[in-house]
Amino acid sequence: MIAPATLLTSMPAHARVWIYKSAQPFNPTEVALIADRGASFTSGWAAHGAPLDAAVEVLHGHFLVIAVDEEQARASGCSIDKSVHFVQRLEKELGRPLTDRMVVVYELEDAPRTCRVEEIDDLLDEGVLHADTLVFDDLITTKGDLDRRFRVPLKDTWLERFL
Repeated sequence: MIAPATLLTSMPAHARVWIYKSAQPFNPTEVALIADRGASFTSGWAAHGAPLDAAVEVLHGHFLVIAVDEEQARASGCSIDKSVHFVQRLEKELGRPLTDRMVVVYELEDAPRTCRVEEIDDLLDEGVLHADTLVFDDLITTKGDLDRRFRVPLKDTWLERFL
């Protein structure tokens, strides 16, 4: 029997996070599948035999977030590899990439939108994007940063170089 899934909201600020994204929003069936597969994965995820306190959750319809409390047990290279394999299995099951670093997710009219990095210049020229457009910074590495600075103005991310 699989233990109830740990919620991302219960993870401490120091928890390490990995963020994967989908250019297309997840539908409710996919969110449920990710929750089910995530609960199964985290219930058996361990580092050198020590269980990891971890969570898997979908945020803003586009992001798969994996978090682990490394004060409880440190994620090792092998356990991190297992999380990557978990994501790769999800990619196959969902039929879409989750590791495409060229996808950018931003907000327009209070809803997440996506584009590719190579489209940024044109979207800036057209006025669709600007320095204060909220974008999702998927390069953050802790739960505290996820809570504080996941949605930030474009000018405060690595995309600032396009301005």
